[in-house]
Amino acid sequence: MSEVLPVYSFPSLLWWQTLKQNENCLLEVHENWVKQSFRNRFEIAGPNGRQSLSIPTIKKSRIKLKDVRISYAEDWVKNHIRSVKTAYNSSPYYAYYAHEFDNLLTSKPTFLIDLNIRAIEVGINRLEVNHKMNQTNQFVESVEMNLKTMHTPKYNQVFEEKNGFIPNLSFIDLLFNCGPESGVVLS
Repeated sequence: MSEVLPVYSFPSLLWWQTLKQNENCLLEVHENWVKQSFRNRFEIAGPNGRQSLSIPTIKKSRIKLKDVRISYAEDWVKNHIRSVKTAYNSSPYYAYYAHEFDNLLTSKPTFLIDLNIRAIEVGINRLEVNHKMNQTNQFVESVEMNLKTMHTPKYNQVFEEKNGFIPNLSFIDLLFNCGPESGVVLS
């Protein structure tokens, strides 16, 4: 049986570990919109610790995730790019991968699921995931990540000396800090 994963924005390391451990994972693209979830939010290690970045959406009730539109009423793209730069500009691999993150956001997709799937595709390429992601054909209950039962790998982070190691951040934290070794660290 296939593991079913929710379509998160810039997924966490726990999400990626689940994917790497299960070759037959499916992305759940037919679920209802779940507010206050990682479907439109991701976490990075900022100068003051764990920092949550949210992608604003156009609010509607009782809507499918695949129909959720991104709101560009405020310039959140510029703010997210600035926050990521502040957090990772001094990381070893920021200069190598920042353009991919910036390009994803500045492409301004209409639908949240499109942005999330593109981010997952970047992760698949950069984290050495050697199997293809398929999508569900109909709604299937997905796995919510349980931090109590799994542990993410430890690696050097930019502000670790100040804030201590912060586990289970977005995969961009691992990528900016470990670069081409990210897939090995995640294994």
